[in-house]
Amino acid sequence: MVQKVLQVVRVQEKTGNQWQLMLFLFTLVSQISIAQKPVVALTSDKKELGVNEHLSFTITANVEGSMKIDFPVEFEVDLNVMHGMEQKMDPSGKIKTYYYMQQTGAFKKEGTYSFYAYTTFRNKVYRSNKITIKVTEASEEDNKVNSNDPVFGFIQCKKTSVYEGEPILLKAKVFSYINIEYLEGYSDFKADISMEEHSFPNGRVEVEQTRVNGKDALAFEYGKQLLIPVGTGKCHIKPFEMALRCHGSLFSKTMRFRSSGLYINIKPLPGNAPKDFIGAVGEYRLSQKSPTKEIKEGEVFTLELVIAGVGNLHNSNAPKLKLPKGCSIYGDPERIEDIEFTESGAEGMITYRFNIQVLEDHDLAFSAPSISYFDPEKEKYITIKGNSFNIHVLPDKSFNPVVLTDPASGTHTDMVDLKTQKTATSETKTKSSSKSKLWVGIVAPTSLLGLLFVFLAVRKRKKKETGKIELSETDELPRTPVFLNETKAEIPVETIDYWKDAEKHVEDPSIFAILLPKAIIQRIEQCEKCNFQSREKAFDRLLDTNPEIAKGLREIIEMCDQYRYGFGTEHLETEKILAHAENLLSQLPS
Repeated sequence: MVQKVLQVVRVQEKTGNQWQLMLFLFTLVSQISIAQKPVVALTSDKKELGVNEHLSFTITANVEGSMKIDFPVEFEVDLNVMHGMEQKMDPSGKIKTYYYMQQTGAFKKEGTYSFYAYTTFRNKVYRSNKITIKVTEASEEDNKVNSNDPVFGFIQCKKTSVYEGEPILLKAKVFSYINIEYLEGYSDFKADISMEEHSFPNGRVEVEQTRVNGKDALAFEYGKQLLIPVGTGKCHIKPFEMALRCHGSLFSKTMRFRSSGLYINIKPLPGNAPKDFIGAVGEYRLSQKSPTKEIKEGEVFTLELVIAGVGNLHNSNAPKLKLPKGCSIYGDPERIEDIEFTESGAEGMITYRFNIQVLEDHDLAFSAPSISYFDPEKEKYITIKGNSFNIHVLPDKSFNPVVLTDPASGTHTDMVDLKTQKTATSETKTKSSSKSKLWVGIVAPTSLLGLLFVFLAVRKRKKKETGKIELSETDELPRTPVFLNETKAEIPVETIDYWKDAEKHVEDPSIFAILLPKAIIQRIEQCEKCNFQSREKAFDRLLDTNPEIAKGLREIIEMCDQYRYGFGTEHLETEKILAHAENLLSQLPS
């Protein structure tokens, strides 16, 4: 019996050791599979390119850490930096997470450049593969586009020949044969001659289905920009460049392309412009607010003219008035602008208020004010007029203009109302006076001596008063210089609370998607007590302290960006996203 019991105990001990060994091997294998070796890859969308031609570099790693590309000094980096994360299934069926960072820029000098990228993970630095880029002289053949490329684009413009001052609307038109996830980067088109540039904010991008060369494709417009030429000649619009994150066979990849260029002929305005031409190009209307019909001699009345329309209205000049004899314009006309830039040009109105003073006691007949502008559609100058009007002037005996002669010119005089001190101009002849000679010879020297005596007396008195001043025991001298405009009290600075603004616009996903990323960065800055200036710097700091929270917040921001730019996200659950962001931010130390 005892032997059987001992035999059972030995079997149980052997079985327990086997289970312990299996548990140890399972733990070891799982740790080996989890602790993958960090891999860092550096890629670019071009291997050869011209000087000042943009290209994109992407670092991809299987670990989340701080990323950096060791660019040569000849490479000028754009300010925009794109961070992201994506999960893909490998051939074995396992889900793997990859992190990437993308930077764009252009080489400013010819040459062949080789460099690396680095990722810092758990205080260790891992180097990527070496990449080599060959930079040559910029090619002039930028007006060609290959519609068979996976992604291509061109600059859209309604007219390629315009007049000086005529607004031009340009926009980027993009086609893609592969599915687009989101927009990574954009460099807009530039004109090589003097142009006014007015860019419009890019809202939600509408992607539509179309067919190109008999194949299904995606198309969208982007980067609307209004140009107003301020010179003449042949204008070259340099191509835009864009980077799109697109679906690949296994991994998503960045497709960067350069559009076609564009040439626009800018013609000078025709000669023999009317005398009342105000420099406006476009289509305009003139309205008038007539002044009072009766006024006293010496008083000032206001004539109001309103010029409304669209074109280069903001660059137009004030109308020129033809005044009857017996009145003059009092000061410069007041100009009040109500203008906004639209896709058609500068649109709105300008109100001019002319202050006119009556100088003589007879009725005044004013001709109809007029202006001329150039209509580029009709290709001719157009003159438009207001209404003529009359003013009955009532005599005012208290208005006594006095003639003040200018001996130097001898052709103009100023008429001054002794009561209002307002001046007007009239013609007269100069007459020499013996009184002026008396003033110059006797009175002037005597007056100067008297003024000198008074100045010396006052100065002596001030010195005596200064010597009597004593400091009280309670007064303290400043240790540093004190400036008149300096104040020790802190000036309150009104800051925008993006979080409250985002809560107010929960019902409007388009505005919410813009405000929430700003609110998240602002809350991170408040927790870290630091102004990071950019998303990337804020998340670099947060990754060191709270990597899980940083990961969740970055996913929220990317979701908002994808909805904002119209790639991949058609609906945004604002209330749910806001609550999730609040939950993550509440875990940060205050």
